[in-house]
Amino acid sequence: MSADSSKITAHPVTLKQKFMLDQAIHPDCQDDLRDLWTLSSAVLVRPGVDLRRLRRAVHKLMERHDILRLRFEQAKGTWRALIDPPGRDPIRLIDLGDRDDETFLSEIKTIANAPMPLVGQPLIDFVIVKCGSRGDVGIARFHHAITDGYGMVVLAEDLIKLLMGMPITGKAVSFVEYLARHQLPLPRRAAKVDAFWDKLREELPKAPNIGRKAKGLEPLWHSFGETEQRQIDFRVTPQSIIRFENRAAELGISENALLFAGYLDALCQCYDWDKLLFKTHVSRTDPVLDTYAGDHTLDPILPYRRGGEKEFVAAAQALSATLNQAMEHLPAGAAIRRTPYENELIEAGYYTEQFSLYEPRATVRQQRSIFSEIFYVEYGQEQQLGPFKLTPLDIAKPQRSLYEMQLHLGTSKTRKGFSILYDGIGYDFREVRRIGDKICALLEFDLTEAIAS
Repeated sequence: MSADSSKITAHPVTLKQKFMLDQAIHPDCQDDLRDLWTLSSAVLVRPGVDLRRLRRAVHKLMERHDILRLRFEQAKGTWRALIDPPGRDPIRLIDLGDRDDETFLSEIKTIANAPMPLVGQPLIDFVIVKCGSRGDVGIARFHHAITDGYGMVVLAEDLIKLLMGMPITGKAVSFVEYLARHQLPLPRRAAKVDAFWDKLREELPKAPNIGRKAKGLEPLWHSFGETEQRQIDFRVTPQSIIRFENRAAELGISENALLFAGYLDALCQCYDWDKLLFKTHVSRTDPVLDTYAGDHTLDPILPYRRGGEKEFVAAAQALSATLNQAMEHLPAGAAIRRTPYENELIEAGYYTEQFSLYEPRATVRQQRSIFSEIFYVEYGQEQQLGPFKLTPLDIAKPQRSLYEMQLHLGTSKTRKGFSILYDGIGYDFREVRRIGDKICALLEFDLTEAIAS
């Protein structure tokens, strides 16, 4: 053992981390599901990275956020989170040299999307790729077990400030503090929170005969199983988006809640079903967590009752109220994957991976950041930061969804439409196109194109 081994601290893992660890070693877990948990970004820096300044800033970042020093081990059948002392240099150097455009981007994608083991290894990876006359590419890789979309914005903002010599106000919430106060409700609230989810459970419907179930196929229990990832992007006119935004304001509900209702009611109408169970995603549930860079992804399981053409507005308002009530009763074990609550539902015939609503959780955090313009720069668009020119690179690769079907709101600063991600084994293009068209009809969107991929 090293001389610093006495400074390593051991802690329990969070409920979300236990789910991911158990999933990663499960015999039914496939590589495409493991790869889904690696979060990566890449930016071209010209004329090149100031390595000394970057290394100093990264060291300070790792000192401030202990989750960047976290790794996992299993001892006597129990998972433990180990936090290493500050000091490790996480920056790797790769000399790629000059390459043509196609080879350059292909090799950067390979580096950025390389597998990231979850057990026994550091869960962050900073890579500086020397690319000859083109400049340097900075690649940041994190495992989802230690951060989420919101946390990545916190880390990026802090790193930029450290690089620019700007002050960082406020103490970061540590992993230990999170374990003690934020992954489950405090004792004085626990009974009320549990009672809410127990009562809500009575309203959840069994799985409708749709998708894989209708074809006699095994459902995606806990997201395991073969899938064929498909996606349709529905693009609508700016004028209809303005109408949609005004309608949401008049109804007194959020635009996201209205769009979510459009999707769920479209499903009910297309398949003539009265009620659906769905999952949505929630990130920060407490303002104190604004400085927490760790993962705080919650997945509440909620019901939606069909409104139909005549009662759609009332159904959308009821959904908005349900979402708000759920937020008031988080965090909770009922909103964390593969806890006893969800396992009991699955054993009773409920299908929690059938439908999902997804809003990128970092959107609000990005919009109010002082570096908002940097975060929303499009791929390939150059941005000046001090003496450096930064160009974000598109390193995304096709990835499976955790669900049979998911409504995705996109990540751009302005709404352009919506996307539906789906399992091609359970659904075909015509089915999903019909659902998208029904959403447009319910929300009065003027569709310009539907792009399948």
